Amino acid sequence: MKKLLYIAIVMVTGLFSACSDFLEVDPIAKETEENFFQTPDNAILAINGIYDVIGQSEGAGPDGQWLTHNYEFFFGDLLSDDAEKGSKEADLTPIQEMVEWRAGTANSVLESVWIKCFDGIYRANIALKWLPDSQLDDELKTRLQGEAYFLKGYFYFYLVRVFGGVPLFDAPVGQEEFGQIPRASYHETFEYAASQFKMAIERLPLKSEYAGTDMGRATKGAAQGYLARLLQYQLSMDKESSVSHQDIQTLTSAIIGSGQYSLLSNYAQLFEFAGENGSESIFELQMLEGNTGNAPQKTGTNINQFTGNRGDWGWGFQNPTEDLYNAFENQDPRLSCSVYGANYNGGVVQGMAYTYKLDEQMTPYFNRKTALADSEKPSITKSSDYNIRKMRYAEILFMHAEVAIELGQYGEAEDIIETIRDRARTSTLARGYNEGDLSYPSTGWGGNLPYIGLPNDRDGAMDILLQEKRVEMANEGLRYWDLVRHGKYLDVLDKKVATFKNNDGNLRYENVPLRANCEAKTIDGKGNVEVPLMPIPESEVNDWGLTQNKGY
Repeated sequence: MKKLLYIAIVMVTGLFSACSDFLEVDPIAKETEENFFQTPDNAILAINGIYDVIGQSEGAGPDGQWLTHNYEFFFGDLLSDDAEKGSKEADLTPIQEMVEWRAGTANSVLESVWIKCFDGIYRANIALKWLPDSQLDDELKTRLQGEAYFLKGYFYFYLVRVFGGVPLFDAPVGQEEFGQIPRASYHETFEYAASQFKMAIERLPLKSEYAGTDMGRATKGAAQGYLARLLQYQLSMDKESSVSHQDIQTLTSAIIGSGQYSLLSNYAQLFEFAGENGSESIFELQMLEGNTGNAPQKTGTNINQFTGNRGDWGWGFQNPTEDLYNAFENQDPRLSCSVYGANYNGGVVQGMAYTYKLDEQMTPYFNRKTALADSEKPSITKSSDYNIRKMRYAEILFMHAEVAIELGQYGEAEDIIETIRDRARTSTLARGYNEGDLSYPSTGWGGNLPYIGLPNDRDGAMDILLQEKRVEMANEGLRYWDLVRHGKYLDVLDKKVATFKNNDGNLRYENVPLRANCEAKTIDGKGNVEVPLMPIPESEVNDWGLTQNKGY
């Protein structure tokens, strides 16, 4: 799948150029937009070009302008209590501006998110325009449409979480429509993203129905999983929503009952090469080490270097916090798989003891889940063949357990949480935990992670679930959204101001009014939920006549 997904990206990127002049000149090549989708190879390449947008970090955008890095953990982890921006203070200050809720309308990271998501939507709409009338085999045509709908839903779901309502495009934008499509409401954008996932569910095969060479493509389970995640967020974040807990339970039950997924037996393998496309993988970006480090030609990922130790080959971003470190119970082997650094395990990671530049990082820790062994580091450092995990089965189980709590089914939720804890307690320590050894060492522990049970009380049970989800899925980009949708985020900002410290022991946010900064940028969700939104890039506001978000 890795080679299949990323061959001829340059050709597909050229096909998807948004320049209207391209559409107005007489074609001089054999292949045109109109006939490109008539052959299976070309149609598959076009769909591959949509996946490509998700995995792009820095490089030239669709108009040739440079776009900076874009990772979902910028929001899901760095905005939360789980991680700091990391690296030196002066590195990528637009991220720190987001963390402190003082991002401006020219923030380069947010501009990158906006442009890349709409580039992906444009590519999906091109495919959805030409596939229905193509001469492809019906089974392939249906599947490719399903993949395009899934990816379009992915981009709109990303946009609505970050910016709120955005313009909705059912087809490629014509020159006469430029600047004429209004901004949809928050609710309408959620509903539109959900509709794309629903159309994908109707068309996509199960994971087991794909050939091995197609591993990593969107499946029915991936579309169901993303729709369940979307509905879970919409349930409390969208005050106009009519989503019910049963709607989510129907989706998670279908995934669990499909027999397509299971927890990987050893947690320590999940984020190693050995765990790629394993039994727990629901959606996973396939990466291939290439010969260039920047988009659009790049075929690998920069995430490993981006989050790696500055004392080694890395840039030092995404530093897990002391608060996250302390959230793990004693003798929880998942800690060894989630953090590494100067203050843990003698600084050993992937069998090597490294030096650490504590004055060039914001906490003593780094993200262990993206750490590579020396032998695995790519020759082009910004283009690793390490797959990016986007959704795994444990999250589905947590969603199912959360709904069970909401419906008063405490025994079912307790059983799910215990299943996840049981996998953790029988797992090994992280690969390479011991210096000079890249094996998976046994913990030697017994009786660790005791059975905790759930009270027959909604709030008490939910707190236990969220705590377990926090340590199970540390550094996976989910924590911020869980805090927001449960109405806990503003209180966490108060905690950050009162307790989070620099490496020198001084309070990091002592003079930063985090809560006030954030509260000024929120819209009302349901109940006590306040939903913060980031600013829409000023250039888009001006070009499309969009209303800017509150507080910017």
